Amino acid sequence: MNLSRLPVAVLVASFAAAVGTVPLASATPCGADARGSSDQAPAAPAWPADAAGLTALGADLLSKWMGAIASGDAAAISGMMQPGFLRVGFDGTVGHAEQLEAIKAMGAKNPKVTDVVATRVGDALVVTCQVSVTQTVGGKALDATLACRLGVWQPAAGGWKLAAWATLNMPQPRPAPGAPRAAAGEAMGAQGAAMVKRFLDAQRAKDLAPFDAMLADGMQVVNFKGQKQKADLEKGASHATTTEPVIADARATKCGPLTVVACTLTMGQKIGWTTLPADPAPFLCVFAGEGDAAKVIAMANTNRPK
Repeated sequence: MNLSRLPVAVLVASFAAAVGTVPLASATPCGADARGSSDQAPAAPAWPADAAGLTALGADLLSKWMGAIASGDAAAISGMMQPGFLRVGFDGTVGHAEQLEAIKAMGAKNPKVTDVVATRVGDALVVTCQVSVTQTVGGKALDATLACRLGVWQPAAGGWKLAAWATLNMPQPRPAPGAPRAAAGEAMGAQGAAMVKRFLDAQRAKDLAPFDAMLADGMQVVNFKGQKQKADLEKGASHATTTEPVIADARATKCGPLTVVACTLTMGQKIGWTTLPADPAPFLCVFAGEGDAAKVIAMANTNRPK
């Protein structure tokens, strides 16, 4: 059975069955009353035991996230995001506080989520899907047909928290990205830009061994071709011809072991008969680990053929 094609409601029910009565991961401190106390910190949620459980968990989180957006529940939305949350869309980069303002303005209604794919990469849950939703950006209604979304969740005290989100729903033709609306830390931004450039430079030079080594098992990508995984990216890199990547307006945040990097990327690309223009487009890359050992766990490229 292909769980990724099931409706969200069925997947959510599957999630409940998958986790059953497994308790939340916790430990009683030495000397503490085994019955617990009101000041005991909330435990992080347990991981599902198998792929079916991961997919159902991803569907459940998407249902809650999109539902909170559609209802305009600012408290619930804020509580689902990490402090270092970043989101990219056609309009550019948005941070935690700015996302709340953006959601108020977009007036999203009637979200429908399909094609859920969820993978565990270390201690992060990477989820891609297709979403149809009625929404407005900049006073203009966006197309309500299905478009890719990508989310990266982390287990945290009391629940799952969203570190990164990307949406590929955008007008035609795709407009130039706006200025980033996220707090700027110069040192972190420079570090994040360097990480992205190192990764993309390896692709451009067709230095495929180190390029492949930078891709984590279970990583996922969304781009104009849809939802992709590690093997797709490796195959594409071996056949693609790209221009030198130019990175601007980089924003980078730390969410535990993750480095979330959002930027405006200018990089032309040709694969077979498909050509991506060398136009500035918002780009998201999430890394796990530090320095040369960092691996890409999620990526979103909003550029697409004209």
